[in-house]
Amino acid sequence: MHLDFKTVSNFRDASVHKMSSGKIFRSAKLSNLNLNERNKLDDLNIYKVVDFRDPREIKKSPDNLSPFLRERYVNLSISAQTLSRMVAACKDNKDDVIYYEKVMEESYKIYLENHKNVWKDFFKILISSKGHPILFHCTAGKDRTGIASYLVQSLCDVEENFIDESYLLSNDLLSSKEAVSEQQDTLKNPDKNVTPLMLSTLGRVKISYLNSAKNLIKEKYQSVKSYFLNELGFNNQDLNELLTIYKK
Repeated sequence: MHLDFKTVSNFRDASVHKMSSGKIFRSAKLSNLNLNERNKLDDLNIYKVVDFRDPREIKKSPDNLSPFLRERYVNLSISAQTLSRMVAACKDNKDDVIYYEKVMEESYKIYLENHKNVWKDFFKILISSKGHPILFHCTAGKDRTGIASYLVQSLCDVEENFIDESYLLSNDLLSSKEAVSEQQDTLKNPDKNVTPLMLSTLGRVKISYLNSAKNLIKEKYQSVKSYFLNELGFNNQDLNELLTIYKK
C-alpha cells in the first residue's frame, strides 16, 4: 500500500511479500504532521501508535497527533546511546568510519538483547490489534524501526532478500539530515566531539547492521521464532494469532 505523507519521512507499509497489506505501518517521527495529514492518519483508523524513541528524543520533538491518536499512543523506549558510543570510539581510536560502523552493528545487538521487555509489549500490541492497523516509529524510522520490521517479517516467513530490500529502502526515503536531526539530543551532555563522519554514518542504514542482528539471533537463539517463543515468553497460539493477522 502506498501512502504519500509529505510531513512524515520514511512512511510506508511494513508488510512485504507474504504479508497482508494495510495492517502494519512504519515511519520516522510524527512531530511535523500538519492538520491535513493528521486527518489522513486518522482515516487509517490506527489501533496503536508505537513510539520507540527515548524520553530525550520525545521531549525535543513530541508526536503531533490528533486527540483521537493521542489516546492510542504508546511509548516503548529503546536507546542504545549510539552517538555517545561513537564519541567514545573516536577518543579511543581516530575519526574512522570503520569504528562507527562497528558501533552501529553493536547497537542492533543491544536493541535485541537489552530490550526484550519492549519487544514483548510490542508483540502483545500486534496480537491484540485483531488486524486493526498499527503504526510504529522511532526518530528516523530506520534502526529501531528496522529491527521491529525484521522481527515481524521474519515471523511471517518473508524471505531474507525481501527483508533486506525493505530495510534498505530507508536510504532512499530519508535524507541524512532528517536521519540525524534529533540524535545529538540523546547525548547526556552536548558534545563538541561529534564529527560530521559520525553523523553521516548514523544517517544511513547498511546491510551489515541488520546482519549483526540476524547473526545474533542465529547464534544465540537459532531463529526469530525461537526468540519469540523462548525469550519473549509467547506460545504457539500467540504465534498463530499473529500470523493470522499479518501473513497472507
